Amino acid sequence: MPDGTNSGLQGVQNQLISTAPTAPPPGSGLIAGANAATPPPPPPNFAALGSGQAKADFAAASSNGGWEFNPEAMDKVIQQLEDSLDNEYSRARTIAIQFAQLGQPGSDTVTTEYSKAADRATTAYNEFLRGTVDYLDSYVQTLKDIRTAYVKQDHAAIDALRGTRKVD
Repeated sequence: MPDGTNSGLQGVQNQLISTAPTAPPPGSGLIAGANAATPPPPPPNFAALGSGQAKADFAAASSNGGWEFNPEAMDKVIQQLEDSLDNEYSRARTIAIQFAQLGQPGSDTVTTEYSKAADRATTAYNEFLRGTVDYLDSYVQTLKDIRTAYVKQDHAAIDALRGTRKVD
């Protein structure tokens, strides 16, 4: 049976005048008693990934004894990638910049919260797009380096690009 001090009207009054539990500092993102989350890892170096992938693709293709370098085919691949960067990716960047510059249409709470969510999505997309472009730019540059090394018959550069430096 309730003791009278924590039930009925007296119990409600006791709850109203009692001291509230201490909250974590504002903005800490912590729930009382929980540990802080580890910060996210830094984003990958997309340029290094693109270059590394182009070198890996080249090494895999050229490791077959019957493989023969074809400068026209290499030029075609490079041109297709550059066209994609100049056209599709350029248009995507333009649209993303325009979207990021949109202001919110109203000042009510729902519009404000929607705009905040849209801003976060736009930021995430722009980061993704920037990484993709960095990756492709680096991939294309590595293909150009490979082509140049073959045209000049620079065997040391070819071996370096394959990742198989020969020791003399």
